[in-house]
Amino acid sequence: MPSSWSGPVQTLNHFIATLPLLVWRAGRDGAWLWASPQWERFTGQSEADYVGDGWLDVIHPDDREAAQSTWSLASDRQSFEVEFRIRKADEGRYYWHQTRAGPVYDDDGSIIEWLGTSTDIDDLKRLRDQERSLLGELQHRVRNTLGVVRALSRRTADHCDSIEEFVLKFDGRINTFARTQSLSTRSATGQVNLADLVRDELFSHHLYADDQVSAEGPDIMLGVKAANMLGLAIHELASHAVTFGNPGDPPPRLQVRWGIDDSTPRPLLTLVWKEEGRNLADPEEALGALARDFVERALHYEMDAETAIEVLPAGLMFDVRLPLARAQDRDS
Repeated sequence: MPSSWSGPVQTLNHFIATLPLLVWRAGRDGAWLWASPQWERFTGQSEADYVGDGWLDVIHPDDREAAQSTWSLASDRQSFEVEFRIRKADEGRYYWHQTRAGPVYDDDGSIIEWLGTSTDIDDLKRLRDQERSLLGELQHRVRNTLGVVRALSRRTADHCDSIEEFVLKFDGRINTFARTQSLSTRSATGQVNLADLVRDELFSHHLYADDQVSAEGPDIMLGVKAANMLGLAIHELASHAVTFGNPGDPPPRLQVRWGIDDSTPRPLLTLVWKEEGRNLADPEEALGALARDFVERALHYEMDAETAIEVLPAGLMFDVRLPLARAQDRDS
């Protein structure tokens, strides 16, 4: 090497050594000739290890075929780009890299070697995977949401005698569904705390915790489907409590209790709604005014729940028991 080149070469080597990239040179056939210090530090390979095809030893086994096949087409390209995983020596873990290479030509225009870089894109790759996962979850939720809205619309219309009645009842049920979705999106797991669900529904009907209203139970996280079903049931019970009866009647005393019954082979989620102080002179009329599709039947058919409802002159009693695993299932 002419002495006049030593300065520029040293400067170039120093520049390459500061790049946040793995830099390398290869012959026209893909056999490696040289790699930068970054490659040696990252992979733990020495020059004797990586020359020729030795660099493939630190490529993930599932990616080696793709890495090798790239070189079989390289002679027909002006440059190429490929992604594969490279093992980091001090961790033993593979990191995704994007490898780009371009040819070096002689005076006749023939390729004499390749210069390439491998850039760490592991974080970007993971973000892309998360983005795809989140998009899939969003699409799933949108489909489920539309399905719930359609079902609410049909089931509400089946039991309404006028447009005005439909609008009033459908609006209340959609608002309940929206509150449940809001609770779900605030949770890192997408689940809903049953305590929050109960209290939100009571508050929405102006049934506040005081001497008249009591809501107690442990924190139990529900899957979205169970939360929707229970939320609608509680909405119907609360709506019935504040709207059915004689004008001027005092508000009922209300107790809502929930918990886990682990005395059975399958632990059960239990919830009891108990009213007192109402004046239900005609229990059959009171029962007929309750939207039992949402209080009993939906829970039974959708969540494999056991339900019992009793109408006494003093008020309603409702008991639901459903498999805890089913209630907490995040995928249902």
